[in-house]
Amino acid sequence: MALLLFLTFGTLVIILLKSHNNFQFTSMDFKVIKFTLYQAFVSTLISSILGIFLARALIRQSFWGKSLLITILGAPFILPTVVAILGIISIFGRNGFLNNILEPLGFKTLSIYGLHGIIIANIFFNLPLVSRLILQGWQNIPTEQFRLAESLNFSRKNLFFLIELPMLKSRIPGIFAVVFLICISSFSIALTLGGGPKSTTIELAIYQAFRFDFDLGKAANLAIFQFIFCLLLTIIVLWKQKNEPFQVAYDRTIQRWDINKKSFIDWTIICVSSVFLMAPLLTVIIDGASAIQFLNIVILISLIKSIFVAVGSVVICLSITFFIGNVVASNHTSSKVKWFMEGTGYFVIATSPLVIGTGLFIFLYPLLDPTRFVLPITALVNAIMALPFSLRIILPNLQKINQDYSKLSESLGLKGLDKFFKLTVPRLRKEIGFAGGLIGAMSMGDLGIVTLFSSPDSGTLPLIIYRLMGSYQMEAAKAAALILLITCFTIFLLADRLGKSNARSE
Repeated sequence: MALLLFLTFGTLVIILLKSHNNFQFTSMDFKVIKFTLYQAFVSTLISSILGIFLARALIRQSFWGKSLLITILGAPFILPTVVAILGIISIFGRNGFLNNILEPLGFKTLSIYGLHGIIIANIFFNLPLVSRLILQGWQNIPTEQFRLAESLNFSRKNLFFLIELPMLKSRIPGIFAVVFLICISSFSIALTLGGGPKSTTIELAIYQAFRFDFDLGKAANLAIFQFIFCLLLTIIVLWKQKNEPFQVAYDRTIQRWDINKKSFIDWTIICVSSVFLMAPLLTVIIDGASAIQFLNIVILISLIKSIFVAVGSVVICLSITFFIGNVVASNHTSSKVKWFMEGTGYFVIATSPLVIGTGLFIFLYPLLDPTRFVLPITALVNAIMALPFSLRIILPNLQKINQDYSKLSESLGLKGLDKFFKLTVPRLRKEIGFAGGLIGAMSMGDLGIVTLFSSPDSGTLPLIIYRLMGSYQMEAAKAAALILLITCFTIFLLADRLGKSNARSE
């Protein structure tokens, strides 16, 4: 907990002390804040609405390859941002696939830069996350609920309002808040697709203040506003959020009688979403495959470093997640302590990764050379930044396990590690696999903290790709991007599959 508090609050305090801040905002700062909140709200609203419809369509329809499709649809969120944006530009850019079709037909060409470009990219990254989290909620509704509804001759309307809507009400506020905070703190998207000063976000303005002006006062002002706003949003969500009021399940596969296998709406949603999310991935694969001969030893060494960083991030993040989760789920913990512990885990996302990195650099530089510990520091910060997602995935079901089985486990004398490995882990394997794959893939593709600590002749694979692009070695960058894409997807796929390997049905 001390580590979390230091990274969320301590690094910001360090920058404030170094900057001698006067807490003044300019008119440009207010425009940046207004634009950031607007694009984040629109992006989150669209992503949430589409995510609900996509998850409902997937849970209602059964078809060959459904599990594979669900896994593939999760790929955009785990993609390295810079690599994914290259794919988006190849589809929606000025010379992209879409404009090459529209222009000969006499339609006005589209521009991917500016507000609409940022929104499209945010939807591309966050729609899969929303749909997966909501789909997980649907899958966790006990099949006994549906059997009872069928025996009582529920209409589809009653089924939705009495069984499905309560689940959505319990999950949507937290999911909406997480996605909103992601959109606020998005850096690479605004950097590459912003299109000018009118499309500058808070995160990009902080970067510009650090990188070009070294104006710690301005950066601290914007960081404080972002942190306080995101902190208040997190507090409100935690205050209003309720646990899912479902009864004990018996691990049976959900059987639904209300499915219309010929639903035009469901199939349209699935097909359109699949094309929107998979087309940029295909362009990255095709471009990378054509340039695979440009791979070199530097790229392969950086790949190995990235894998070590990803593994370290998974171990650290899951350890912290279960430490916080066990305290929050315990019946012997006071409500204030639960609220503080859970809130601290979510508060991390309110802090800019750039602020954490800069604060750490200022703190560590007098004590040691940060470049010598670039990989452990990168793994630590990546794990901390992934903590809110891990909590959001694991905590609801961890609380449900404790609610359903705590008295039984106490009567059997099941405690500590014995309870964790015999009760908690088997019933959370899907969530642990999903969270572990997500953490590992996100850490593999991160280009934030490593840029501050890495020396010019070293770095992880995303940083190498960034440097190749900066030196106009585009063919080598495309080849490295393909390797990074394959590695991220493999990590996510393996972890997700291992989590599902213990699933039982009756």
